[in-house]
Amino acid sequence: MKGYYHVSSHGLEKNDIFKTRKDFILGMNDIAICVLGFDVRILCFCLMSNHFHFVLYGTSEVCRLFSEEYKRRCAMRMRRAAGEVQGMRTVDVQVNLISSREYLENVVTYVLRNPIAAGIKVLPNHYRWSSADLYFRGEFQETGERLNDLSDRKRFRIMRSRVQVPDNYIVDADGMVLPSCYVDSSTMEDLFRHPSRLLMLLAKRVENDVELQLGIAEQIGMTDQDILTQMPVLIRKEFGKDSIEQLSMEQRIRLCVLLKRNYNAGIKQIARITRLEPEAVAKVV
Repeated sequence: MKGYYHVSSHGLEKNDIFKTRKDFILGMNDIAICVLGFDVRILCFCLMSNHFHFVLYGTSEVCRLFSEEYKRRCAMRMRRAAGEVQGMRTVDVQVNLISSREYLENVVTYVLRNPIAAGIKVLPNHYRWSSADLYFRGEFQETGERLNDLSDRKRFRIMRSRVQVPDNYIVDADGMVLPSCYVDSSTMEDLFRHPSRLLMLLAKRVENDVELQLGIAEQIGMTDQDILTQMPVLIRKEFGKDSIEQLSMEQRIRLCVLLKRNYNAGIKQIARITRLEPEAVAKVV
């Protein structure tokens, strides 16, 4: 039976899925390819450096197959770029049924607010690697080249695939398929009914509620970026050093304890910030 599903990957602790602007562009084009192979509709999505989110409409099984194919294409790109073979193997992807309209609204808001929650100082609709700028645009017309008008060689260089694409696929000057070609923005607009409602919800912090529903909340009191901004002061005060790179392993372990005590940081968050293994962090905090 079809329904709405939240597809979310756990963040890589020691690496990034998307390291460069080119990685993000290829990651966006991978979405355009993956959606062609499965009976799903994409309501919204967001790509972050070390994880990704989608809200899909389809069956549970097909949504999972879509997510696994997208993960596979990410792994292939990482292998081509840097010989990375382990990167995506440890990444779990959750596919969670969205059981109510209220929860659907919260999940969409959560997905589109990801850059803000990560401490990136940009409005959601100005974050390029998501679908946030596609809704309630009126008669706005996008420009670009039809992908099928390009040569086979150029089309393959852009898409990294020989799959047949629809005639409505348009690429911008950077060779990125415009998300408006494959995102179901009309269903999103029907859901939120008016741009003011979407704007109101995007200003609302829903991270704790959604993460509790997902079972991944860690009582995080501050974002990574907030902690990273304040951490140099803590390091100078406690260790007399200028950066985390100057700390000994013993001092880094002590820093883990301080991050937990001072900022109520969770194990995974501390591991990301200190670049230590989560298992090592768990033993001390």
